[in-house]
Formats: sequence, structure tokens, C-alpha cells
Amino acid sequence: MTGTLATVDPVVVTERPAAPRRGRRIRELHVQLALLALLVLVAVFPGLVTWHDPYELDGLPFSPPGGDFWFGTDEIGRDLFSRVVHGLQISLFSSLLAIGVALAGGLVIGVLSGLRPGGLLDRVLGVLSEAVMAIPAVLLALAVITTYGRGAFVAAVAIGIGEATGFARLIRGCVIQAGTLTYVEAARTCGAGPLRVITRHVIPSIYHPVLSYTALHFGLAMLAIGSLSYLGFGEAPPSAEWGVLIASGQKYLSHAWWVAIIPGLALTAVVILLSRIAYLLQEDRA
Repeated sequence: MTGTLATVDPVVVTERPAAPRRGRRIRELHVQLALLALLVLVAVFPGLVTWHDPYELDGLPFSPPGGDFWFGTDEIGRDLFSRVVHGLQISLFSSLLAIGVALAGGLVIGVLSGLRPGGLLDRVLGVLSEAVMAIPAVLLALAVITTYGRGAFVAAVAIGIGEATGFARLIRGCVIQAGTLTYVEAARTCGAGPLRVITRHVIPSIYHPVLSYTALHFGLAMLAIGSLSYLGFGEAPPSAEWGVLIASGQKYLSHAWWVAIIPGLALTAVVILLSRIAYLLQEDRA
């Protein structure tokens, strides 16, 4: 009798909390997605929360955070809150462009490679992907920017090209795994063509890991674009891009910490939010 209870008790302890834990993860994911949607809304319509022009002189230089200027003012008297909000627009949409380029390139390469693993096209694309992955993404971006000029658009495309290989390797593995599923094999047996198999069966089965990977690398793209602007290879002053704000304000840290610290905290918070969403998406799939 004692032996029976000893074998039953661990099952009760380990299995019963699983559903509440999953429910908490889903609720947290909904909250995080709502915060992200709010950020996107603010980025699209910055006038909803700001009343100062981000490029006009509205106050005294280095006014500390307070009533009229929630985040204070910068070195020439511009409202820092307005500049941070408008900088969100630049950073968010530049990162969206980078991820769009990476996802489009990775989807084409990954699907073509995964349909016939080990084939000539797969080997050629694999060599090209490994060659690109051998170059750090920031260095590759610097090479593209040096050739075509600096700016948010060029920086985003450059980062997207560097990230495409990671998406390609993930999608290739997912396509190979999806090709072994019973309903995919049944579709092929019933005479479905390659295009129909890809669009109706393979791609829907791989969206979950790709979505989690996209959320994670969206934040990394924001960091990379901000780093390029910080180094002087992305946006340039008087742009309100967050990397520009951090670079412009770092020289005033001793007497006006908010000029650099607040944009840095904003960038950190958004990257953490996106990383958390990626983690919750991965946990929900598990």
C-alpha cells in the first residue's frame, strides 16, 4: 500500500500545476502583445502622446525632467520626451524593414533548400549561407553602408541581409521536419504539387518557431540599428533615432544624465519586451 502511494503522489504533484502554469504564460503573453501593440500605435501616431515638436526649441537647455518636459530637454532645449517617442517610430520601422528583408530572403532560401536536402541547390545555398554567417552582421552592415551611404533605410537592409542566413537555416530545418509529417506525405501521395504542399501544408506547420525567432531577432535588429547610429553609420543628427540620442547625450552624463540614459532605457525596455514575447511563444509551443 505504501509503495502504491509513493508511485501515485509524484504524478499528482507534477502534473496538476501544468495547466495553471500554461494559463499564466498565455495571459502574460497577451499582456506583452498588448504592450507591443500600444507601442506600435504610439509609433504610428506619435501626436497622440506628444505635444512638442521633436526638432523645435521649446525650453531652456538641460531642463531636468518635470511637469512641462517629462523627460527634460536636451543640450539645445528640445523636448526629450517628444524626441524619444518619434525615435521609437524610426527604430521600430527600421527594425521591421530589417526583419522583413531577413524573413523574405530566409524563407526563399530555407524552403528551396529544405525541399531537397542534400541536393545541388541545397549544397550551393548552404555554402553561401555559411560564407555570409562567417562575417559578423555588424561588419557586413558596415560594408554595405560604406558602399551605398548611411541612413536608417540602408542600415536596416544591411542588417536584414546579415540576419537572412539565420532565418534560412531555421526554416530549412523546419521544412525538412515538416516533410516527414503524415499529412504532408498523404498530400504528396494524393497528387498535390510542390507549390500546393508548400503553401497549404509546410508553411502553416512552421510558422510557430519562425514567429518566436522573428520576435527575438526583431529586438536584436533594434540593437544593431541603434549601434550603427551610435557609431555614426546609421541616422545622423538632428534625427531622433535612439542610437543618435544616446551618442549625442553621452558627453553630458556628468550634469544632464537624462539626455542619454532615458533613450538607453527606452531601447532596453523594448528589446526586453520583444525577448520576453519570443520566450513565451517558444514556451507555449513546448
